[in-house]
Amino acid sequence: MGALSRRQESLVRALRQRHGRRESELCLCDGLRSGSEIISLRPDLLEMVILRSGVSLDLNLPIEPVILSPEEFDRVAACVHSQGILVIARRPALKALDEPVKDPFVLVLDRVGDPGNFGTIIRTARAVGLHDLWLTKGCVDPFSDKVLRSASGAQFALSIRVADNLESLAKSLHANGIHTVFRTLPAGGENVFCVKDLFERSAIVLGCEATGVAEMDHSRSLNIPMPGSAESLNVAQAATVILFEYVRRMTAV
Repeated sequence: MGALSRRQESLVRALRQRHGRRESELCLCDGLRSGSEIISLRPDLLEMVILRSGVSLDLNLPIEPVILSPEEFDRVAACVHSQGILVIARRPALKALDEPVKDPFVLVLDRVGDPGNFGTIIRTARAVGLHDLWLTKGCVDPFSDKVLRSASGAQFALSIRVADNLESLAKSLHANGIHTVFRTLPAGGENVFCVKDLFERSAIVLGCEATGVAEMDHSRSLNIPMPGSAESLNVAQAATVILFEYVRRMTAV
């Protein structure tokens, strides 16, 4: 049975807090599925793996785990009902905005603040085969523990680019030869299922849950038709509909 040093325990506790994460290049993940994904995807970024006694992983760990008694583990766990694994890893480097775009279209999140929605979108983006995710500042930290759990560690499979705002992001898109930008709106605009060039060297922007997408010059409005009486979908649901419309078109015979 192992033990954490005072420095290690202080590090774990700091990474559980927002201000502690902001001052560190590390992130903390509490969860079996998301932790296993990080270990599998980016073993080169691992700093520490902490296990509760009795938890086993069917993975070849590149580093020796610290195994704690249940009482010691629960004292540092990030979740009340932890699954018995904590992973500390270095954050992957952000991708430069001016690097070439390999995906057929760009997915942009503008000031999306809910960790659950944000993580679900990251996980869905990976599921449909995207390689990049573009963000504006004001989005929730993509490497917070809640987002890591919600995304099942998919952050470590994608490259993330961050712009100050949509205006500066649009300039980077144009430099990459992407001049068509769609802004999702709860009402009005073009039908997502009918726009022929929706995924052809374009950008699709989904916005803040409360206020929607910020204004963008020369953008086109995009809408998911809702025959029922609902006012809108949440941003994760909207992203799922749009992203799997891309899959439907890509796989249509």
